Amino acid sequence: MTGRNTDNFSRAPRHTSGEPKGEPSKTIWPPPSAARPDREERHEVVIVGAGLGGSIAAYRLSEAGVRNVVLERGRRWPIDPAGRAFPAFPSLDERLIWLDDESTPLPPLRSTPWAHLLEVMEAVLPRSTGLLDVITEDHAVLVCGAGVGGSTLVYGGVLAQPRPEAFHRIFPAGPDFELFDHVHYPRARRRLGGALFPADLLGHEPYRAHRLWDQAVHASGLPAETIHSSFDFDAVRDELRGDRTAAAVIGQYHFTGCNSGAKISVDRTYLARAEATGRTSLRPLHKVTGLSADRSGRYRVLTEHLDGDGKVRERVAFSCDRLVLAAGVHTPRLLLAARETGGLTRLHTSVGEGWSANGDHITVLRTKRLSAGTPQGGPSSSMVHNAAGTVGLMHSPVPLPLGGRDFMCLGMSIPEHHGKWLWTPDGRIRLEWNAHYDAGTQRQIQELTHKVARNLPDATEVDLPESRPLVAHPVGGTWLGKATDPYGRLHDHPGLYCLDGALMPGSTGAVNPALTIAAVVEYCLDHITSDFLDDTP
Repeated sequence: MTGRNTDNFSRAPRHTSGEPKGEPSKTIWPPPSAARPDREERHEVVIVGAGLGGSIAAYRLSEAGVRNVVLERGRRWPIDPAGRAFPAFPSLDERLIWLDDESTPLPPLRSTPWAHLLEVMEAVLPRSTGLLDVITEDHAVLVCGAGVGGSTLVYGGVLAQPRPEAFHRIFPAGPDFELFDHVHYPRARRRLGGALFPADLLGHEPYRAHRLWDQAVHASGLPAETIHSSFDFDAVRDELRGDRTAAAVIGQYHFTGCNSGAKISVDRTYLARAEATGRTSLRPLHKVTGLSADRSGRYRVLTEHLDGDGKVRERVAFSCDRLVLAAGVHTPRLLLAARETGGLTRLHTSVGEGWSANGDHITVLRTKRLSAGTPQGGPSSSMVHNAAGTVGLMHSPVPLPLGGRDFMCLGMSIPEHHGKWLWTPDGRIRLEWNAHYDAGTQRQIQELTHKVARNLPDATEVDLPESRPLVAHPVGGTWLGKATDPYGRLHDHPGLYCLDGALMPGSTGAVNPALTIAAVVEYCLDHITSDFLDDTP
């Protein structure tokens, strides 16, 4: 599928919102009983997070006739026809960095170029309810999206499916790969607006790097595939003709958003369809600060309703019969805080454990066959795997000055060791993880990179610092089938669910996480939607 996506599922309208002013938000987790809301609301179903998992849950539940409220800490990011919706390189502004102060002061450790750039921007740019949530831990810099659409606003749009061997390794006890291959992966890909990278783009100058990469990949003789992405490629062609703001074709489609609208985020697919039913109510700029359950089993979600600068307008408590957590990297942190402060005391002991960077490792190949001042267009075109299917590698175009003569290669594997989120005595949560946990996967990725590099004329590998890598694919912390039952129900808490990347067992099978997360959430909802049609949690 290379033309404009005609499936109405991915072409739904967007909305806008406005906000007022108050006191700045804090990052220390208070006991749920200590926060006094200004008002309370009661609902049947509350969903925390308007990213991938939350949007899918809202859509599936609304289609089943279930009313739900979606709480999202970030703002809406409606595409502007003038191409100014998102901050862009090099003219970055206060819209880029999310307001939380937990990532400062910055530790004096070396970082990869992307991580270092984000640290610098985080330190010098004013904070607001911005697009990028940058969490600086001792040994990693975590990045995710903040806003309606979540990380699909800032990710590369890749919808890659793991090979059977990799899927079986990360889910040895199920679910069944054949079922996913025939039902859940195709469904999720279609509903996310997935399309294959079209060959005609390779003839354009911004895609010269892709052309060289594809030639090297196929010359290697290794298993390779053309990548599906959540892109409207007719919009990319419009960019090439000058009929739209240049964004994807100059590499400005991830981390800072895609101003042309060529990338299709979930606020324009799943979530828009959910809102169109009239049964989903979205509350942007509602930051969750605490979770608890009362004696009757109803759940209580404490929030701060923010204005655009991040100041608190009011504190609102939402009570509900069923609560879906889909806050991505923040889901295990919210759960851990609730357990340690007495809000949800019966949570499984594994909550917070099994966190990983998806086995990611970045390598850089430099060649004189690429011009230093020429931007590289996106999205990525092809992926190569090792023979076992347990290591994947792709060229990930980035905007200048980090593009030019470099192939920024993102490798993904299946880590053998995982980190965990820990509760500290001062009421904070920190990550216990070290890049050395992934030393084995890094070696595998480097071996695969060398096999491809042999077919790239005059390519040389650029050494990158190993300490504090950039983590763009944080997964795990609330494992499916361990912290939850096989379908995302949290143990010993009827009516409480996890439906997002926290369910992933430290990896999504040597590929980018989005498609597998979406497929797993779809799979879980096939089994649990009936819960929401029952009056008794």
